[in-house]
Amino acid sequence: MRSPRVLVVVGLLGGCTFSTSSRPPEPEAKPAVEAEPVAEAEPKPVAEPEAEPEPPLVASGPGELTADDGGTEPSDGGTEPSDGGTDAPEDGSDGGTADPRISTTVQPKDPAPPKAKPSASLELPRALHTKTDETCGKDPGVGEPLKAFSLPTPDGKSVSSGTFKGRVLVVNFWGTWCKPCLKELPEFDQLYRRYRKHGMTLLAIATDEEPEGVVDFADKRKLAAKLAIGGETYAGKYGSPKFPFTFVVDYKGIIRAAYRGYKPECMGQLEADIREQLEIRAEAKAKKGTKE
Repeated sequence: MRSPRVLVVVGLLGGCTFSTSSRPPEPEAKPAVEAEPVAEAEPKPVAEPEAEPEPPLVASGPGELTADDGGTEPSDGGTEPSDGGTDAPEDGSDGGTADPRISTTVQPKDPAPPKAKPSASLELPRALHTKTDETCGKDPGVGEPLKAFSLPTPDGKSVSSGTFKGRVLVVNFWGTWCKPCLKELPEFDQLYRRYRKHGMTLLAIATDEEPEGVVDFADKRKLAAKLAIGGETYAGKYGSPKFPFTFVVDYKGIIRAAYRGYKPECMGQLEADIREQLEIRAEAKAKKGTKE
């Protein structure tokens, strides 16, 4: 039997190609069985720890948040830290879910207490005479009570010192025979028309015994003053050497200013005296709560 080495040499010389078929075929590798994919087991959900309940809001002091029990959340007195975000809306909403423990109902503010009624102030009209002289009105009689009287009126009635109680009274003594009186009385009457609704009364006491001359003059000058006649005896009780003369009497019946003789330069002061007494009267009535 020839050895394999001899056969190889013979084959090379004969031009034969060496075949490897003489080797026994290697057994075919069986294809690997593909493993079926194993389904991954879903992870079991891990139970989250239950959140501890937040402590309820307790109204232990004044605060800003309103609790559902009507109380307020206490303030710790510190400054709330900033988170770098935007400011919360002015209406108190933070854009998230409202805390169910906190009431969103706006509590109405306590109504403001009613203001105390101011004391009644007297609104007098603008003064007709602005030039005043404090030396005027200082004649005898100031500080004394007006003497009591009861006199007839031109229409047959009577008037007394108590008729005008509580009013600021300007008492003018005059007569139709007195020329300065006829100039002065219409000026006084003008003041009376201006201030009578504020508490002033002008009483013109004539020395005339007969009413005809008094009525004629009053109608001619359209006087609104209250008139009395037959006042010569009463005027004599004041011992005035000058005629006419006039008193400004306060609402209590005390003479506060006295003018002896016709003094047109004192009209401003006379009006100022009237205004002052009207204001005093108004203040007194305001304190008592009475009306005009």
